[in-house]
Amino acid sequence: MRRLFLFAIGGTGARVVRSLTMMLASGIDGLDSSTEIVPIIIDYDLSNGDKTRAVNALKQYSTIHDKLYPNTNEQYTDHFFMTRLTPLSQAGVADPNGLKDYEFNFGPVGTSLKFSDYLGLSQMDTFPNERLTQDLIYALYDGSPSDTKDAELELQMTKGFKGNPNIGSVVFHDLRETKEFRQFEGVFDASKDKVFIISSIFGGTGASGFPEIVNAIRSSHLATLRPATIGAALVLPYFNLQQFDPAKGDTGAIDAASFNAKTRAALSFYATNNGINSKVNAMYYIGDENHDAYEYNEGEGRQKNDAHVVEFVAATAIIDFIQADRQTEIANAYNAYEFSIKSNANPIKLTDFEDSTHEIVLDNLSSFAIAMKYYRDVVCGDRKKLNSSTAFYDRFDLGNKLNKSVYHQIDEFLDTTTPKNGWGFYTWLDELQNHTGHKLYPYCMDKAKGMRNVLTYKTIPEPTIGRKPIADATLSEKLNSKSQSVQTASGSEQLFFKILRDVAKEIYINVK
Repeated sequence: MRRLFLFAIGGTGARVVRSLTMMLASGIDGLDSSTEIVPIIIDYDLSNGDKTRAVNALKQYSTIHDKLYPNTNEQYTDHFFMTRLTPLSQAGVADPNGLKDYEFNFGPVGTSLKFSDYLGLSQMDTFPNERLTQDLIYALYDGSPSDTKDAELELQMTKGFKGNPNIGSVVFHDLRETKEFRQFEGVFDASKDKVFIISSIFGGTGASGFPEIVNAIRSSHLATLRPATIGAALVLPYFNLQQFDPAKGDTGAIDAASFNAKTRAALSFYATNNGINSKVNAMYYIGDENHDAYEYNEGEGRQKNDAHVVEFVAATAIIDFIQADRQTEIANAYNAYEFSIKSNANPIKLTDFEDSTHEIVLDNLSSFAIAMKYYRDVVCGDRKKLNSSTAFYDRFDLGNKLNKSVYHQIDEFLDTTTPKNGWGFYTWLDELQNHTGHKLYPYCMDKAKGMRNVLTYKTIPEPTIGRKPIADATLSEKLNSKSQSVQTASGSEQLFFKILRDVAKEIYINVK
């Protein structure tokens, strides 16, 4: 079994994990049920809205996976939701310390913690030998009040580091002493496991957390961890920020004008002799110069940025890292990879991606989109309800099963239930195109549109003679044919979605 420990740092890391979860739902070729991913989302801002949405997606995915594939000893290939997503607490011996599912519980307890409190600055007054240290701290960090943009020592860290990697690097140094990192050390096996780290490098949390995780691994006291194969997706600036609003409690501490300077500083630091680059096997660089201006917010529940094509691409880097044909290459010295599309089109379409991206991700994702549109529009009746006498509908007893158990859970994952959950597949697709900068608009899931419009880069033509390639009736006919040998007693949910995937892949190959 292949296992990947996936450290996702900050809001960008959480959003990349959400995109990855949507891709894995499609059943990525080569990442079958023998592949296990252990997502670990790290954010000092414990109530970050992007983290909450990513964790919800992970939990729902895992619920669906466990329902569809209860036999953990059997290997499943060519299925939806087939890759295992496992919380750190369940990777190896179950941890008794109550670790959070998919979260690294790394942040301040309570509603207030200033950086000066974290350093114990006020206590240094009572120890004469520490006054020189106190003077040095005052020289290094700004003592402006907490409600100003320059605050460092008085920075309230409950919302994270607000773009200050000089603060984040100090705090993240304690990461290796946490129970979560010790659990990771205890279950990691370098002979079969790998590590991947996602972070932006133009803010505070990601830029400071990434090198600390790498150094913690390479300097571990455990010989089973130090030689780990490590990959990383470093996300360069891809958005700007609108004007901050003091009425909302914003201080203006996060300055988009400094993003490029912080990125150059981080890249320069990583490239120094014996720097981070020399300790990482594969580095993926991803960014976008065509920037949106996001609504300004400094964290907590307000931070719910729309899914972006940069995060989409960063998720494909994770899949590329796991794929078998990369293994010999990444096992050796440092390798750097960049990503590009064929044109600077906007919106970006499926045809703008290189063939390798289609092979790795998009062919499967497109098949999933076709399958889910037909499932929701026709089988569930969002657009056109199937006749209950339709052969496959009857064989799988869908009249009694839809909207229940795993079918309902998949509906929630798609975000087609009422009210919407705000993190599911349909919402994710909507968000990808909701930008003033680069939009990504690959699929039309609108129930007002028929199957001919599912691929947004073209309307699928209908022949003047013969069967229509992607009509409702065509999919129904193929499902009927493939389900002929299914008896009512064996018409499981797993088998229904397997047949649906096979039909959707066959049709996509014919119409793409």
